[in-house]
Amino acid sequence: MPQPISPLLSRPRSPRAATFRSRLVLVVAAAVAAVVLVPVAPPAEAARKGGWRPTPGVKFNVPRVGGERQFRLERQVIAAVRRAKPGSTIKMVMFSFDRMPVADALIYAKRKRKVHVQVIVNGHEFPAAQRKLRKALGSKRSKRSFFYQCKASCRGQGDVQHSKFVLFSHTGTAKNVVMLGSLNMKLNGALNQWNDLLTLNNKRRMHATLDKIFREMKRDRLAKRPYVVKVMGKYKLIVLPFPRDKAATKRTRWTPSRDPISRLLGRVKCTGARTNTGRTIIRVNMHAWDKDRGVMIANRLRNLYAKGCDVKIMVGYAGGRVRDVFAKPTKRGLMPTRSTGFDTDDDGEIDLYSHTKILLINGNYDGRRGRKVVVTGSSNFQNGGQYGDELILRVFDNKLYRKYADNWGMVWRSHTHGFSWGGSGMTSRSAIAGRWMMPRLYADDLGIDSEEWRDE
Repeated sequence: MPQPISPLLSRPRSPRAATFRSRLVLVVAAAVAAVVLVPVAPPAEAARKGGWRPTPGVKFNVPRVGGERQFRLERQVIAAVRRAKPGSTIKMVMFSFDRMPVADALIYAKRKRKVHVQVIVNGHEFPAAQRKLRKALGSKRSKRSFFYQCKASCRGQGDVQHSKFVLFSHTGTAKNVVMLGSLNMKLNGALNQWNDLLTLNNKRRMHATLDKIFREMKRDRLAKRPYVVKVMGKYKLIVLPFPRDKAATKRTRWTPSRDPISRLLGRVKCTGARTNTGRTIIRVNMHAWDKDRGVMIANRLRNLYAKGCDVKIMVGYAGGRVRDVFAKPTKRGLMPTRSTGFDTDDDGEIDLYSHTKILLINGNYDGRRGRKVVVTGSSNFQNGGQYGDELILRVFDNKLYRKYADNWGMVWRSHTHGFSWGGSGMTSRSAIAGRWMMPRLYADDLGIDSEEWRDE
């Protein structure tokens, strides 16, 4: 059911000129997307000392600009697919998949390079790219190549398969390659969303862990141990879902104290940090945030802000109850919160937004005063986040933190708008497709209960 508009937001009318420019941006962007093929550097141009390997580290796309920056994440995956070694295996798990260039690259790898290709997706759609994959790879999961749609959560009970990761046993000079983040193989993901993709080369233990998860997923039934936590040096991989109903016990069922995000935040101390202000810095860029679990996480962040943490939040879609938490002042005032969601074609629905699920911490964490933490993956701050197939990766890495923090800051400064109060009609400007315009502030009228909120 639609949620009522929270008093946190208002919807001032857009100027007619802004509406015209907004629609023009959409038309031009759609035209570019229709004709631009994803550029992938040929092997000779991509040669590196010691041979080609996937570029390690994180990449971010930029929506509505066309070319390499828009399709950067898809290009990273296609490049690795094209250089997969004969006889090696590619395993891909996606929620949404409609990209024909990716399907063609996977099919070519199987037919021409004798690579084993296995693809698992959620069952909410069956576009042409998926039909083509199923025809080329077959649907028998006992084979070394196949395409399969899970009926719901692959390893859980109900909900959806929402993980997004790709495994390469051997591509270029790298083995045991893991790619994960917020990326779907979806045109909408490049055209209208901000996304992240983290590439890790030669990570044998993580590849083996996710390979085991993949084998459980293809069985499409409740896993014996669906909730998995694996610590591998500076990496902590959390694989959901939690068991539910009769499969859950007092020790294994989801509770607020067992929630992975709640437990991560529970290790934060707000003061005594090795930062310029002495406060621990927390930054969030979350796509969808609502319902009981979303309210719980929002309150935990608000409480940390009240205790002195330097907290700033960006959100694409937030339910009314979550927005009400944001609107509740602390003794320090309001927790700084901005929206990445824009209604650029003035039709009453958000069409440009961040799709990442990023939590960053810099400061006093788990007894370390100068710890830098990156949390990424597929899980939104929603109830479905604990009962569907999801991945959460926590990383201790100063250089990786800097890259995520720099991107977070760029989006915060240039691609967000402020929340309005009491119908003031005030908005802040944001750069959309390289042009400055007054965005139409959007109040999430549909609410996250709408089915289309889970389509990404």
